[in-house]
Amino acid sequence: MQLNDQQLAASRFKSGIASVLAVPGAGKTLTMTNRIANLIHEHHVPPETILALTFTRNAAKSMKDKLRSIINSTSSRVTLSTIHAWAMWLLKEEGKTFDLLHGKEQLRFIREIMKKHKIKISPRIILRDINLAKNNLISPADMREMNQEDFIMQKVAEVYEAYENEKKKKFLMDFNDLLSEANSLLQNNPSIREKYQELFQHVLVDEYQVRRLVV
Repeated sequence: MQLNDQQLAASRFKSGIASVLAVPGAGKTLTMTNRIANLIHEHHVPPETILALTFTRNAAKSMKDKLRSIINSTSSRVTLSTIHAWAMWLLKEEGKTFDLLHGKEQLRFIREIMKKHKIKISPRIILRDINLAKNNLISPADMREMNQEDFIMQKVAEVYEAYENEKKKKFLMDFNDLLSEANSLLQNNPSIREKYQELFQHVLVDEYQVRRLVV
């Protein structure tokens, strides 16, 4: 696939903020991998200072395969990762101790909390509402405040609060926590933020999401 003029401009861009908006399948990942190659070969950027993030494991694998076909073994020196995996790495690197709660275990965890609180709502619906709240940085207290007249949402907030408390007691994090905790770590600790700004001088994000990590 040949890059068009706009893609070439994006791939040759070096410093500052650039945003590529395009429909699925238009070549955003290829443009991004070509930009990584240009940073290394044309601008002599050390591969170790490049961080490339995407949303899914399949997308990360595709990006790695495309980059390997362009720059061969040098691609292994570039940090290519899903945003969740990189957030987990960051937290572990900075000494955070936790296990990941996800999938069936997360649903079982929610069910146990609901049983203790004698709440009979679909656990999948409650988990969906909790995830939606966390994606928008809405706390259990915020949820209660925003839904004062809604009995069901008050119960969801009750489960949400208990869920957060139980996770902390057991040193657990879910996928949303990885992003929010990593973001908080970088936002609130200038010395840590500066360390990773120095380490990763070029940050490229494929499939940009609503929430972002500040690096």
